[in-house]
Amino acid sequence: MIKKIGRLTPNEKNELYAKTQEIIEQIKESPQKGKKEFSKLAASQNYFVRKQLGKMAAKSDIKDKFEKIANKYINSKKYAHRATALFFYNMYYKDEPEKMIEILSNYYNSIRWEAENLMDNYWKSYPKLMKKNMMKWIVSEDDEKRSLSFHGLENFTYHDPQFVLDFIKKVIDDDSLEVQKKITHTIIQIAKTKPAVVYPHLREWLTEADDKRVKTIWVSMKKLANSIKNSNGRDKKKNKDFFLLTKDTIKEWKRDKNDKVSTMGKKLYKIIKN
Repeated sequence: MIKKIGRLTPNEKNELYAKTQEIIEQIKESPQKGKKEFSKLAASQNYFVRKQLGKMAAKSDIKDKFEKIANKYINSKKYAHRATALFFYNMYYKDEPEKMIEILSNYYNSIRWEAENLMDNYWKSYPKLMKKNMMKWIVSEDDEKRSLSFHGLENFTYHDPQFVLDFIKKVIDDDSLEVQKKITHTIIQIAKTKPAVVYPHLREWLTEADDKRVKTIWVSMKKLANSIKNSNGRDKKKNKDFFLLTKDTIKEWKRDKNDKVSTMGKKLYKIIKN
């Protein structure tokens, strides 16, 4: 019996594989009956069942028939069917990532959880493609789409921090709370890996900041300052550059000629000093 939630055990994967093979044979012999059985299985509450099922359908010898089923499922009222279809497409178009990004662009808001996971993987596997496409997403009128464009971007911070900073700069003053949360999260992540690159940009953005931008930068820097305050010896040794550069930056900001920079520097210094 396959569980309703959680990762599948090897035995459960074998059981799912066997059921899928039965359904494939049923579709070949009796399409209506086979599709009905597939519909039941695709309606699973388990994320990992839907993922495996979509993948196996796309790798089967009747994948073109499943593609027609997926075309209907992607607009289904049932979330599980839409999710299964998305995983099917992800395997079906494994050699056409641009096509898959197009599908994500059209259905991200109706299959949000699965879309986020795929976005995370695409930033890792197709960085150049994601750079090009996410620069389009980030100027979308849809708040959700702009927010989703950040998902997985943190995986890219070590390899190309300048791109990440350019990306953030485009939406640093975004009105969406969700986008602002993604901005602060990404700033924190990139500062921990590339502090020498990040802090000069934050200072520059701060000198031109309105109250909203000041708040965004403050939220990020406050968390970074607290991470230093609450760190232990092992943390400091593991990420020596981050700790030293963050402390030095805060001290420099405290003495800065710009009022906004110096005000924030003084507030941050109180955190790391206490």
